[in-house]
Amino acid sequence: MTAVVVEPTGRLAVGLQAAMVVVMVLLLEWPSAASGARILAVFPYNGHSHFAMVEPLMVALSERGHHITVISPFPRRKGSGGGRRYVDVDVSDTLPPVISQLNVTKEFGHLVDPVTGFRHLCQMNHRVCEATFEHPLVRALIHEPLRFDVVFAEAFATDCFAAFAHAYDAPLISIRTSDYSPQLNRRVANPQNPAYLVNHLLTYTSRGMSFAQRLVNALATHFGVVGYHAFSDGPSTELVRRHFGPGTPPVPEIARRRTALVLVNAHHSLTQPRPTVPNAVEVGGLHIAQPAEIENEWSDYCDLCDQGVIYVSFGSLLKGSSFPLQFTMAFVRAFEALPYCVLWKYEGEMISKRIKVSKWMPQQQILGHKNVKVFITHGGLMGVMEAVYFAVPMIGIPVFGDQQSNVANCVAKGIAIGLNHRQITVEKLIKSIQAVVMDSKYKSKAFELSARFRDRPSSALETAVFWTEYVIRHGNETNTASLAIDFDFYQYFLLDVVLVGLSILLFLFYTAFRIKKCIR
Repeated sequence: MTAVVVEPTGRLAVGLQAAMVVVMVLLLEWPSAASGARILAVFPYNGHSHFAMVEPLMVALSERGHHITVISPFPRRKGSGGGRRYVDVDVSDTLPPVISQLNVTKEFGHLVDPVTGFRHLCQMNHRVCEATFEHPLVRALIHEPLRFDVVFAEAFATDCFAAFAHAYDAPLISIRTSDYSPQLNRRVANPQNPAYLVNHLLTYTSRGMSFAQRLVNALATHFGVVGYHAFSDGPSTELVRRHFGPGTPPVPEIARRRTALVLVNAHHSLTQPRPTVPNAVEVGGLHIAQPAEIENEWSDYCDLCDQGVIYVSFGSLLKGSSFPLQFTMAFVRAFEALPYCVLWKYEGEMISKRIKVSKWMPQQQILGHKNVKVFITHGGLMGVMEAVYFAVPMIGIPVFGDQQSNVANCVAKGIAIGLNHRQITVEKLIKSIQAVVMDSKYKSKAFELSARFRDRPSSALETAVFWTEYVIRHGNETNTASLAIDFDFYQYFLLDVVLVGLSILLFLFYTAFRIKKCIR
């Protein structure tokens, strides 16, 4: 049997390919499946940075003999690994284009309040769920009597894909491509005390939060959970009942009951120390590979730049060419005033001969080159971890989401300078670049942090594989969940105990008062 990439090309073709998907999965079950587990991975969000964390784990599991069916908009490229046990279900043709690549000027040219922004994020993910469930290839998987041992899904702004775990009576492994969130912590009863654990979207540091900051942190943490329930859980439950049947339990209940493991893209060296339950495992840097030899085009360029290279990238979601013209021209003028070579992942034409641009660049290989002096980034967690891994200081220019807090963490650790993307000037850029390149403290701190980030008993990928196979070995009997997932709010915070204690104390005071009054 050979590897298959299922790509829809028309209504009839889609129908045939839907049948092919079912046949392929059934063949994986028949008799060779005894040597490995059957795994369904549902990752249709079409932000490539999210899938970049998932793909290495899926390939590694398939190479260990497990049979992987991956629903995503990113079918494997030739030679990317996985072999015959990896089946792609390509749903890229039906996903809403709004999240393919974001236009900075259009989407982030004005301030949006957090509630509205969060609601839009949940609505966007709801559209992804709906488009995925309605895809003929996915409908074939929903309605055919198949069997999977484990279901993977991303824990982002919806838990709609947890319904597959309920449908197949399988344990759920959630992958969190960013840091811990209050919603994720609530699902597995991970401690989330806002007195010292900072919300993943805030820029505070846990050491020395003022009263006002602790107040904002508490409100953001608790109201974030309420907002998630209102904007995501309700619509997601309605949607999965339409596709999986009216008897399907509420989505938050499925996620809570079925989650056997959460793999979190975090590491204590980068954020704050925190207590975790056994089934929440940190695998920060899972997507980072020891880079192969850098391609000639890029190695030749970097080798010739003895004075140093500045690498610029705003990730896979943000179009560099969609920033306002004054923003781009400030960069061009700053680079022309400095002696360094410049690599910029940029989708448009660049008028400066000093700048080498391309729509795609091998980021990990470039960051690993000895001549790269500074990484100018939007602060996406994947890129931040790569820069930390290769000990490259940064200039962070966050735009949305967790980018603000990621950059703030790097600034607090002394490996970055943060700038506001709405207030970029030539002078600020020149000053920041010169500071990072010329002041040795940034490189020194980057080396120190890189050493701590790399120093682990096993790699992030090995850790993720071990715990996945732990769940496979023990199935639904995996017993690592905290008992607190069954507690109501008042039980978790001992409000009932406090109330009884106060009642007893008041009764004793009252009794003592009455006795004293009688004695008199």
